Amino acid sequence: MSRVRERLSFNLVASTIALAATALLASLAAITPAMASVIALPSNAVAFDSDRTGNFEIFTMNTEGADQTQLTHDTSYDSWWPKISPDRTKILFHRTPAGVHDRDYTQVSTWVMNVDGTGLGQILALGVYGWTIQGHAEWSPDGTKIVTMGGPSSNSQVYILSVDGTNPFNVTHGRGGMNIDPSWSPSGTKLLFIGCPIFICFVQNYEVYSINTDGSGLTRLTSDSTRDHDPYFAPDGSTIAWLRNPGGGTVWSIFKMNPDGSGQTAVIDDGAVNSKPEWASNSNTIWFHRLPPGASYFNIWRVSKSGTRLVEVILPRPPYNNEFPDRGTP
Repeated sequence: MSRVRERLSFNLVASTIALAATALLASLAAITPAMASVIALPSNAVAFDSDRTGNFEIFTMNTEGADQTQLTHDTSYDSWWPKISPDRTKILFHRTPAGVHDRDYTQVSTWVMNVDGTGLGQILALGVYGWTIQGHAEWSPDGTKIVTMGGPSSNSQVYILSVDGTNPFNVTHGRGGMNIDPSWSPSGTKLLFIGCPIFICFVQNYEVYSINTDGSGLTRLTSDSTRDHDPYFAPDGSTIAWLRNPGGGTVWSIFKMNPDGSGQTAVIDDGAVNSKPEWASNSNTIWFHRLPPGASYFNIWRVSKSGTRLVEVILPRPPYNNEFPDRGTP
């Protein structure tokens, strides 16, 4: 009888252990995918887009141009304008139908994915909130908001939204003309954007403005009667870089100025198409895409803010476009 009890007791313990092990394995199976999705890009990673596959897709690489990895795989879209989140776990980007890329903002939608390409989701659909256009989406420095332009194609506004695309707040409050190309100050309390001094404006009227995130404190920073675009604060807040179109032709130059608009000087003004300045975390290096005279494709370059140490990052120069580099905020 005692042996029967011992056998029953042993079987009960073994069964309990087996059940506990099964529960533990089930728990680990449930937890592991969520944990595995929390991947962060290293501090030397760069996001960019490229049309090497035929349409534009999002890629990452390191700062020397190596370890290039494709993240998006959808031939029906051009995926472009990648922006790394401040915690470096997600990438915000835009999509248009394949073949459109950045040439028509009436066809733009806005998406987010994890930095390994998983978790893809649309946050601003085409025509959301009745907008005719949208674009130039940027993470806030703390990663809790995004800013973008949206609205009618003749009178777009600057909006701050939650990271899921909800709760839009019109920072420019229906201001006349075009209000486009927004970006954040390092403190997250101000925005830069491109606007016009008059209600009906042409591209040569585009100037750089700053504004508080609550819509107050509007300040004009440039008065050059030249088409300006894409203003960005350096991470240390000391300098603003932006694009200028001198002469109104195909030449685009990168300029810099102090936060109050003083000290406007060229970083690179060499007759090439130099586009979309993006600061590195050291506040001394500007990343951009560039079409040198005589070249057929854009490639990714970097230059010091003094205009020295111009470097082509992806070599040998490929027979396809690499554009819109983003360093994020390590």
